[in-house]
Amino acid sequence: MSRRKKNTTGIPDFEIDSLARALLPAIQDYFATEEGQREFAAWQAERQQKQLNKKLNNKESR
Repeated sequence: MSRRKKNTTGIPDFEIDSLARALLPAIQDYFATEEGQREFAAWQAERQQKQLNKKLNNKESR
């Protein structure tokens, strides 16, 4: 069973679902391209570096 976060935006769930259904195919198409793959890989590397830096900073502050 999946747990879903509670919507606290004030936007009705059906409107969020409709927007997601409209945008999902375009997002999937973009990330299937070579450019999308490169950008995703760059984002992942940046995120991993930030997490590593955060861990190192936490260890240093102890």
